[in-house]
Amino acid sequence: MSHSYGHRGSSSPHSRSESQMGNYGEELTDAELIKQVNDIKQTIRIISLENEIFERVIMRLEPGLMHGIQQALDYATKLQSSSSLNIGSFVKSQTSRYGLESLASPSRMLTSPSRVSTRRVESSAKVSGTVIFGSGPRINVLERSELVSSEMEILIGNLEKARKEAAKQHALLKAQLEEISIRETDIKKAAEMFEQEVIVEGWDKIAQRIPAEIWIRSMTEWVKITDSHIEKFRLRTSTLNSQYSNLKGQIKVKAELSENLRAVDFEKLKIENRECLEIIDYKLQQLAELKKMTGDANLNLTVHKKAMMEQNAYLTDILKSIKEKYKKTVDLDKERDVINVQADILAQRLEDVKKVRLAYEVPDIMDYVKVKSEVADLKHSIKLLGNRVNIQQIALASLNKKLKSIVTN
Repeated sequence: MSHSYGHRGSSSPHSRSESQMGNYGEELTDAELIKQVNDIKQTIRIISLENEIFERVIMRLEPGLMHGIQQALDYATKLQSSSSLNIGSFVKSQTSRYGLESLASPSRMLTSPSRVSTRRVESSAKVSGTVIFGSGPRINVLERSELVSSEMEILIGNLEKARKEAAKQHALLKAQLEEISIRETDIKKAAEMFEQEVIVEGWDKIAQRIPAEIWIRSMTEWVKITDSHIEKFRLRTSTLNSQYSNLKGQIKVKAELSENLRAVDFEKLKIENRECLEIIDYKLQQLAELKKMTGDANLNLTVHKKAMMEQNAYLTDILKSIKEKYKKTVDLDKERDVINVQADILAQRLEDVKKVRLAYEVPDIMDYVKVKSEVADLKHSIKLLGNRVNIQQIALASLNKKLKSIVTN
């Protein structure tokens, strides 16, 4: 409705421009004609915006005055070429129809936003009279700027409210999405745990089924875990609620304090801030001194640390040498034990040899000669017997060959 209203509200200057162009259209050049058309379009756009703002003001102040405006615009469009008497009769009929006879006075169209609340009906009647007649006093630039500024303030306020509501809705939707993601994660974990503990590990190969005890135990553990999570969430919710109540209380106290503030309070705060700044400067000086002391201490610490590292390296070398000496000592102890065992064995053998030596007697020479002669005779007889055995084996082999040849024949 605002667009049609604006377009039709700007029909009279447009028609005048067309009549003027019809009178001296032949005298205009193409560039001037294009410029004039663009100016007319810009004028139409401005008038459309003004009409939209007027309509917003009327709808905000007195919406009942907009009844019949569309019919009046349609009638004015149809009767653009008619006389003003017909329009006046239509206006009289419309004003008598809606009881607005006393609202057709050609006074100011609208008042300033500061007087809107006291003269709302009069201003609305003037708007309707001006729109219907198409004549009368127009709104000056100051009143237009006030109307635009008031509408801009209203639009900015509505925009801020919409932004706040959108921020709240965004935060709510974000929290809901986070809750849904947490639930999805918990459901996936529960499903994986159930799949692993009950279906995979709980399957009885002998009975070819899942025992009920495993399923009950799994569900019991899952319920315990869920109860623990619920308790954690309940504690967190109670903590957040207490923090929220504390913050509300603090905001309320600060609001009450802000309402009761006086100039003395600001002076007091300035004095306190000055004292705090002095304390901060003093603490900063102390901090700088402490940093210097810390630097010196770090330097001394570095020196002592380096010396300690050298001592640790020297101690490590000594410990390594001690371990090597200990290993050598252990090896020497083992060698000593082996040598002691060998010495005991040799000592035993020495004792045996001593005993044999003490018990040994040197034999007589003639007895030794007799024994040697007997040994030689025995060796000679052994050789003779060996030769006889060889001869007999040869004879046996020849006899075996003859026997084989006889058997084969």
